[in-house]
Amino acid sequence: MVHASKVSVICATYNHRAFIRECLEGFVRQKTDFPFEVIVHDDASTDGTADIVREYAANYPHIIKPVLQPENQWRKGKTMSKTFIYPLIQGEYVAYCEGDDYWTDENKLQKQVDFLDANPDHSVCFHPVKIKWEGDKKASSVFPSPSFRFHKTELELSDLLKQNFMQTNSVLLRWRFHRDSYDLIPDRILPGDWFIFLLHAQLGKIKMLPDIMSVYRKHSGGIWYGARRTPEWFIRRSPYSIRFFEAVREYFGYEHTEELVLMEYGRKFALEDQEHGKSVFRTAARFIRLAALLGPLFLSRGTKRIAIQNQMKALAISISWHFSRV
Repeated sequence: MVHASKVSVICATYNHRAFIRECLEGFVRQKTDFPFEVIVHDDASTDGTADIVREYAANYPHIIKPVLQPENQWRKGKTMSKTFIYPLIQGEYVAYCEGDDYWTDENKLQKQVDFLDANPDHSVCFHPVKIKWEGDKKASSVFPSPSFRFHKTELELSDLLKQNFMQTNSVLLRWRFHRDSYDLIPDRILPGDWFIFLLHAQLGKIKMLPDIMSVYRKHSGGIWYGARRTPEWFIRRSPYSIRFFEAVREYFGYEHTEELVLMEYGRKFALEDQEHGKSVFRTAARFIRLAALLGPLFLSRGTKRIAIQNQMKALAISISWHFSRV
């Protein structure tokens, strides 16, 4: 198959006016010996994000391909990627970067394409990223840590099923959906990118390149800000995460028991707090009791100790979050 673009970059954005220019600059500064396109999907932003996208599309029409929605499609229940973005992909390879993140290495795409071209037994490559906290005193860090990627730079599907060690804006995929059906992708799940990565890891190995080449921005408007820490997050987001873990179980036969319990009970307790006016502290305390009860069960079933440690850490953060609000 002949591809008009070697790489298609997917950029989903919504109300990212404060960030989108830096994101788009990271795209147009790429130095490559191949053509690439950037499909920018704006879901009816209300803050002027679309105006900046139009500006870049006018200045770089050979790179920036805008899809500007007149109405918000997420609120209408649409699965945006399968409906509006994936059918437009022309590239042999696909990269991602959401509108509030950005690339920092002008040779990022070239390095990753060179690797996949030279290694046909690999279907995915990624690299470390810098995590930057906006408006927060937290220090920047690098993801993933060596332990989070199991001290490996060559990985496979079995590793990725355990946990997602790839930040989205670092990934390049050998796109399988020029021949396979989008029906493989479940609708309205979170994290949807992890499931896409799993589907590609079915077909080849995963390589981590050494250079830090992008920034993942943490800010209060981000979809994962407050993840697993606040009742609001559990009420709004956990149903999509529950669908994700159920889909992984059904399609890959891999069970994330502790994650499903956390999502289901997190939502239940948060809704009880909302309905009866209970305190956030009581929700966090119930999580602590739940983890204490279920921890030995998880460990007896062979779940790695780090999973429980990470869960307890998340619950401790919940307590800290409560005290920061009172």
